[in-house]
Amino acid sequence: MLKNSETSYGSVAKWLHWIIAALVVTAYLIIESFHWVFGGEGPMRSPLISAHKAVGFSVLVFMILRLFWRVTNPPPGLPKSMPVWQVRVSHFSHFLLYFFLFAMPISGYIGNTAGVSYGIFQITPFRDTLAGQWILATLDVPYEQLEIPFDTFHYRISGPYIVWVLVLLHVSAALYHHAVLKDEVLRRMLPRGRSS
Repeated sequence: MLKNSETSYGSVAKWLHWIIAALVVTAYLIIESFHWVFGGEGPMRSPLISAHKAVGFSVLVFMILRLFWRVTNPPPGLPKSMPVWQVRVSHFSHFLLYFFLFAMPISGYIGNTAGVSYGIFQITPFRDTLAGQWILATLDVPYEQLEIPFDTFHYRISGPYIVWVLVLLHVSAALYHHAVLKDEVLRRMLPRGRSS
């Protein structure tokens, strides 16, 4: 079943979910190996940074597809037994997760002076795009000043903290539904989970 039903996610939503999850973990492992294994310097710097950017760009592409699919194909509802406050927390946490999964690749792109040049990924630096040039001309600031808040958000705030707190909450909630409440919330997103 490709599309979502009232009780389960279809195969498209499942594939998008797990591909994005794998890409986020991959981007994190690449950048952490760069810092912890290679000390942030040396001959592996350029290929690892380029790979991180390429994977980050892939996250953005798949998030756009996922958002489009979610808008055109609504997800199944939450269990009717869930208290209203839990439903609201679930919706809000999903909103935050979506927001930061868009914000991370966008802030990484804007907050970096170089583009992406890795295999099939040949992406112009933001400052050289029409949007970048228009913003710089409008604000009348050098690019180095514009990139600082995006760079700080990506490397110092969201990347090492916020995204992983949200992911941990997301995984914990799914496991709570599965192990404690024993409902279908987790199973319906698993590759061979409920499909009817």
